[in-house]
Amino acid sequence: MAAAFETTQETVKNTVSQMNKSAEDAMTTGKAAMEQITAKSKEAVEQSMKSLDEITDMARGNVEALLASARAATAGIEQIATHVAEVSRKSFEEASTAMKAITSAKTPNELMQLQSDYAKGQFDQAVSEFSKLSEMMVKLAGEVFEPVQNRAAIATDKMKSTFNK
Repeated sequence: MAAAFETTQETVKNTVSQMNKSAEDAMTTGKAAMEQITAKSKEAVEQSMKSLDEITDMARGNVEALLASARAATAGIEQIATHVAEVSRKSFEEASTAMKAITSAKTPNELMQLQSDYAKGQFDQAVSEFSKLSEMMVKLAGEVFEPVQNRAAIATDKMKSTFNK
């Protein structure tokens, strides 16, 4: 009976020892898993913060580009308005001078010649001014859209580099 008791006692000790070892192994494995989860979580948070910084920088750049575009539009419209006002003033002065000359015409032929010269001059000037105005508008459009186009190119490059990783 003493032998059976010792065998049972030895079996219980071995079982308890194996259970302790299994528990220690489980704790070690759980601790390693938690450390790995913590490291991955920390890495994910750092990556998210980096992405957030990049998004913030991109948004800031976009706002700056829009402000530059608005400044270019304002300056260009101001320049065009000044040009149109100058052309209008000059045209009014020319019309006044032409009307004085036309009203002082001595003969119908002279009247017709003055009117014809005035009309031809106004037509040529209108074509010239429309050409200048068109050039100014095209230039303005380029200046207004340039900052936005540059930001679009940066965004496209950023997306390419992100997706090619």
